[in-house]
Amino acid sequence: MYDLGLFIREHRIKHKLTQQELADMLHVTDGTVSKYEANTMIPPFETLRSIAGIFNVSMDELYGMKHREILSTHGLSEEQTKTLKDLIDAYRMKNYHTTNQLTQEQFATLGQIVAELTK
Repeated sequence: MYDLGLFIREHRIKHKLTQQELADMLHVTDGTVSKYEANTMIPPFETLRSIAGIFNVSMDELYGMKHREILSTHGLSEEQTKTLKDLIDAYRMKNYHTTNQLTQEQFATLGQIVAELTK
C-alpha cells in the first residue's frame, strides 16, 4: 500500500527541510505537516500541487504512480524559465543524440544559460 505521508517525510528530509520550513512554504502550520506525514490528514489538491513543485516531482509520482521525469520552474523568473525550456528543446534535437555533437543552436542556448547565471 502506498504511503503518502512517508513520501512527504522522506522528500522533506532529502531536501533538508524542517516541518516548519515546509509548512511555511505551504502556508500551513507545522502541525498540519506533521498530520500529512502521519497520514492522519490528506493535503488538499492545491497543497499537493505545491508539494510536487517544492520536491520537483510529478503528481503521478506524488500519488505513487510510475515516475515521470519533470523539471520544476518554481521560483524561476520568466526569462529563466524560457531559457530552461530552450535548453530542453535544444537537447531533444535528434542531431545531438545521433552524433553527440552540439549544434550552433545548442551552443547559443548554453550561452544564454551562462549569461543568465552570471547576472
